[in-house]
Amino acid sequence: IAEPDATVFPVTPPLPANCGASYEWLDIIEGTLNFCVTFFLGSGSFGEVYRCNFKRNNEVGAVKIQAHNNETGHKEFLAEVTTLHEANHPNVIKLLGRCYGRRNRAIVYEFMPNGTLGRHIFDARLGQVPQGGLEQPTRVLDWSTRMRIAEGVAEGLIYLHDVLKVIYGDLNVGNVLLDSDFVPKLSGFGFATNVIQDNRGLEQNNERIKGTPGYLAPECEYVNLVSTKSDVFSYGAFLLVLFTGKNSFSTAHNLKISDWFLRVWARLGDAPVMTVDAALLNTYSVEGLKSIFQTARLCINAEPRTRPAMRDVVTMVRQAAAFPVIVVPPAQISRFC
Repeated sequence: IAEPDATVFPVTPPLPANCGASYEWLDIIEGTLNFCVTFFLGSGSFGEVYRCNFKRNNEVGAVKIQAHNNETGHKEFLAEVTTLHEANHPNVIKLLGRCYGRRNRAIVYEFMPNGTLGRHIFDARLGQVPQGGLEQPTRVLDWSTRMRIAEGVAEGLIYLHDVLKVIYGDLNVGNVLLDSDFVPKLSGFGFATNVIQDNRGLEQNNERIKGTPGYLAPECEYVNLVSTKSDVFSYGAFLLVLFTGKNSFSTAHNLKISDWFLRVWARLGDAPVMTVDAALLNTYSVEGLKSIFQTARLCINAEPRTRPAMRDVVTMVRQAAAFPVIVVPPAQISRFC
């Protein structure tokens, strides 16, 4: 068994109460077989993620290890555990507990057997084999599954905004996890922050967040203004990724998917059919797709105040889902890397 990292975290205040069970570092080492590659699920700015089998309580979890070189790691750790210990919603990941020591720290969640949504959008289409012990996606996401995912993610955001009074801050397909029934659950709450309102009831929260390229609202990038409406922008970008199968940001063209889409929308008379993900195999609702893209267009408006609230957004998504699915002629896919 490997020794804990010799590097120590700086002295920090104690965690708030009720942050789930406390896990020992040695339990995590044992449950991941000393961080064996077959247990590796992925990595992000916070650190690496592993599947972990906890033998003492016969439980399977996902363990996110805080990297020592993450300068904002402690802030992200606190944001995650303080948000999730209060959360109780079918579209928000369940916090099992944490390991909180001077040498090593980790957050433990329920394990999602179908991994990230991004893995199913990109790996299946490109024929890539995911890293670690994850098998290839079980199936390409069909129209009805994508619609259920779109609705579930919207419901999760409504819960955060209206019940927990929290701004998510980092919605992207990598942070949406799928359970065995492909029910989406929001994860990755390191950038979550409380909704702050002034005496007029307007949101005023100036906080610098890193976010994910292509999903960040303009006001987050340029003036550090974070609000529930910046989450709405991210949701609009999320819809575009989900239904076009394209990346949120093209490094080759230095272009966000929202900017690309607005150009296509203005230029093409039938933008939805011209931009739909080919993985849908021409079996989807043309009218539903038009409605989804119209919803996305409203969400990615550059002016935050003109974006709809998430409760209105989920109504639009449900209306899009009500259109019948048909087999349509092959779509001409626009180029976007």
